[in-house]
Amino acid sequence: MPKFNSPALLFLALAAVLLPACASTPAAEDPALPGAPGPAPALEEARSAWLRGDYAAASAAYERSALAQPPALAAEFWLAAAEAAVAARDADRALGLAQHIPANALGGEKFGRLQLLRAESLLLKNQPFEAAKALPASSAGLPSLAPRIEEARARALFGSNEGAAATATPAAPPAATPDAVPGQAVPAAEPVNAGGTALLLPLSGAFAASAEAVRDGYLAAHFRNGAAGRVRIYDVGSAASADATLGAYAQALRDGAAVVVGPLRKESVAAMAQQGSPAVPVLALNYLDESQPAPPRFLQFGLAPEDEARTAAEHAAGQGLRRAIVLTPGSDWGERTYTAFRQRFQALGGQVVETSRYPVNQKDFSATVRNLLRTQKDAGTRRSDVDMVFVVARNIDARLIGAMLRFYYAGNLPVYTTAAAYGGRPDNDTAGMRFCDMPWILAPGDYAAERAEAADLAGQRREPRLFAFGYDAQAIASTLHPGASLSRMPGMTGLLSVGGNGAVRRGLQCAEIRPEGLSLLETSPAPVGAVP
Repeated sequence: MPKFNSPALLFLALAAVLLPACASTPAAEDPALPGAPGPAPALEEARSAWLRGDYAAASAAYERSALAQPPALAAEFWLAAAEAAVAARDADRALGLAQHIPANALGGEKFGRLQLLRAESLLLKNQPFEAAKALPASSAGLPSLAPRIEEARARALFGSNEGAAATATPAAPPAATPDAVPGQAVPAAEPVNAGGTALLLPLSGAFAASAEAVRDGYLAAHFRNGAAGRVRIYDVGSAASADATLGAYAQALRDGAAVVVGPLRKESVAAMAQQGSPAVPVLALNYLDESQPAPPRFLQFGLAPEDEARTAAEHAAGQGLRRAIVLTPGSDWGERTYTAFRQRFQALGGQVVETSRYPVNQKDFSATVRNLLRTQKDAGTRRSDVDMVFVVARNIDARLIGAMLRFYYAGNLPVYTTAAAYGGRPDNDTAGMRFCDMPWILAPGDYAAERAEAADLAGQRREPRLFAFGYDAQAIASTLHPGASLSRMPGMTGLLSVGGNGAVRRGLQCAEIRPEGLSLLETSPAPVGAVP
């Protein structure tokens, strides 16, 4: 598959694939101006220059208009002058003109235009990281600017610092149909993205940071894998109602999407499934409840803790361990994880001998662990009818529990736990614990090239698991097009396969926490006759 090592090649691929409506034709209109009268000759000259494509002359004329305005009215003329300078590919002039705009002088869409022109100027100056920081955090609420915001963001995120010089489209704001819409439907006269993929994510609101990491991973995989077709991004917000998701889904179909990826929130996934068999294949980025059947052509993919628990059960059974005690929090996460471990362990011939549930935010685990182990401190003994412990815990709880397990004579028992128990570096309390996680986390050396390409992406640094999740979502989505199929696929998040109810399952790697770092464990095959 082609690799985009050259920034120019990367942008050319992006321009052909991502957000095409905003980069196909030069702008037909000059920047929107305030209603206040300006020097008529200068304004007429600016508009005339703009329409004939002489953006440098337009910028100079708008600057003369700005100088003739009272300070309270000049900001928008400076904005128009700077936008024309961007269109003329004069980044230094654009940034200099923008400095004449007082702080807080512009609001709403006009402030979005200011952020965008700064970002586009920085891209012209080969400063993609600074450009990414200059852009609005979300294009939600800026529908007329959304295509260019998301295009600029993609160019910045993937280091396409030559991209601004590689495209013939002027940088000033064209009239274009938004490709990233804030949930509501946007009329489309005809499909403009036939055969492409629609990515439905909550890029505004409480889930924005998580959605951005998924988006970055998806686009990184799209470009690295040389995927065919175009990607359109739809912001579905984070409101409790699924109306925005269903509206964006309907719009994606009108836009000609051949595959829909998303949504991310569980409630929205359930609402989409309730619509019945989708018109095009859907890869939902979360799982339905077990009681809700998935319609045809509706796959589910997520980072479920149940995958970690099932893999831990398989590894333990492969090591000949058969009798377990379990310590789990009394929470939904704890119950789901524990149930997945117990069911898989029992299917492989194991037995959960006893389970102890602890309250969330418990600080002292001494009595809980002592009772579970049936420790006789005066005799220096503990129960002898088990050969392993499974601990469902996050890092702070795992450290407290680990210390108590050793104190109460269970230091020689194999202890399996969840990926959340590992805090990113070894510590004495969790040393010896085993957990199962995605290859992107446990085997970083296997992805040296991908890590180098993603090194500057905020989403990967902030949410590495969700970045890998987005990466694998693109690989799965590529199998939903005609002529492709998904059987067993190695991915960043695990060995991917489709199970019952259209759910994509992940086979994970396992590691042991040691004082010097993580040590990958050899995976033993599950016993003959095991239920997958």
